[in-house]
Amino acid sequence: METRGSSVVDVQRYLIKDERVVWSAQPVRKFFLKYLFSQDPSRFLGYYFIVFGLVFALMPLLVFVSMPPGPPSKGEPPIILFAVFGLFFAGMGYVLSFGRRRRVIKQLGNTAYYLTNARAFIVSGADGPTVTTIDLRRMPQTSLWLVDGNVGNIVFGDADPAIQKGFWRFFDMWGWWGRGDRRRLPGFIAIENAEEIMRRIAQIEDGLR
Repeated sequence: METRGSSVVDVQRYLIKDERVVWSAQPVRKFFLKYLFSQDPSRFLGYYFIVFGLVFALMPLLVFVSMPPGPPSKGEPPIILFAVFGLFFAGMGYVLSFGRRRRVIKQLGNTAYYLTNARAFIVSGADGPTVTTIDLRRMPQTSLWLVDGNVGNIVFGDADPAIQKGFWRFFDMWGWWGRGDRRRLPGFIAIENAEEIMRRIAQIEDGLR
């Protein structure tokens, strides 16, 4: 398999003596975005805020237009306050949905994966690329989940044995259901030829033992 380079970060400066890069890639856009969106349900909450806010803003205006001319009754709050309140919720929804989407797309551009003859490197971050290194010699478990054809996730660390079993597979195609607020394990997310890369990682791990 040919190595695909990435200009996200110069990983060469992180290599130690006799270490060399044997594979590198960037995630598949479609499935990487799906993965990140699945980790952030507030984005969908933003859509509800937009709809609720616009309805709350427009309904008082429609009532105002249909009202007969004349001075407003004493003690009634100005209709403009309801409109402002609705626009506030709509703006909040925009930030939660479309604002988060721009951030996720930025993270995609900063993400790249590297595999050497001793370690795995994960370069990612919405605010700028940060480098996570995984020593394959000390890795207790490496797990693979296919999400579509030859595209899959390779996760480094102790994976939950209860996930990706039987009926639950329909609710957890990304292999994260049931983890609650526990720290997400590092991994190669949404990579092509995941099974082949998994075999290559296994060969490297066997050679290090």
